[in-house]
Amino acid sequence: MKKVNTVAVVLKSINYRDSDKIYTLLSKDLGKIPAIARGVRKISSRRAGNLDTLNLVKVGLSEGLGGMRQIDEVSGLNSFKKLKGDYALSIRCSYVVELLHKTTEESGNAEEAFELLVKFLKIASRFPENIDLAVRFFEIHYLGLMGYGLNTETCLRCKKELVRKGPLLYLAPDRGGFFCDDCSRSGLGFPTQTVGKLRELSQNKLTKTDEKTLKDLSTITSALIDEHFGIRIKSRELL
Repeated sequence: MKKVNTVAVVLKSINYRDSDKIYTLLSKDLGKIPAIARGVRKISSRRAGNLDTLNLVKVGLSEGLGGMRQIDEVSGLNSFKKLKGDYALSIRCSYVVELLHKTTEESGNAEEAFELLVKFLKIASRFPENIDLAVRFFEIHYLGLMGYGLNTETCLRCKKELVRKGPLLYLAPDRGGFFCDDCSRSGLGFPTQTVGKLRELSQNKLTKTDEKTLKDLSTITSALIDEHFGIRIKSRELL
């Protein structure tokens, strides 16, 4: 029976039969995979705590009956306890995990998505006061990984630099960019400052951001996610 070791983040779990659970893991090497842990719901099980949602773990897997992988061994690498102990933080992390889970195919190449998720969790854990900015960081980079990158450099029509235009720039979610106010004033308009902040996030720069800009960023990323994925994300309704 083939066995493999991998590093993964636990995305979710469901109870199975009397004492088992089926986990959805985002693995660096294997992509998004389901795996069963036998007897993990028993009081005597020592593995349950290591397999909490959001945990970064090292797992030993083997192929079980029916082709589903079975978790034979697990050791915790990071439990991100700070993110689970606060309601506001946990809800935002749940949203990120749900977005990723619903838009990632099973067993596909997900190394970059795995690295991005771990990076988000580490940033959010280290700077919990900036959790909303960290979520926007994740969304922008994840959209790019999925092929829906956002042009924050030039107007979609006249190709002039957006930072030199204004006072408002108009989002075109279906085209992945903005129009300057000389070319179009339809749709949602945002200050040049907001688009500049989007550019910073895409360049891995997370700097202090005011509440108005954070709200604008959320409106933009939500519009892009709705446009490109067209799915309901339940946890987003709690944000």
